[in-house]
Amino acid sequence: MSLEILKQEAAALDDTSRKELFSFLVSLREQQWAGQARKLGRALDDSDPNRWLTLDEFQSRLDQLPEPPEN
Repeated sequence: MSLEILKQEAAALDDTSRKELFSFLVSLREQQWAGQARKLGRALDDSDPNRWLTLDEFQSRLDQLPEPPEN
């Protein structure tokens, strides 16, 4: 099913069903965020200094990230 068809179907829903769909989509996003938070938490809790970055290494990696596009 295409995104356009999903949008059309969502537009045809009554208010109660639309709220339920919205709640479902928000819960999916929250699950995604929770997974990312757990992954980040494991990385921050890593006590092995062999995997730590120095401030210079961190700055070097940060400098390599592309700038976000301007809107």
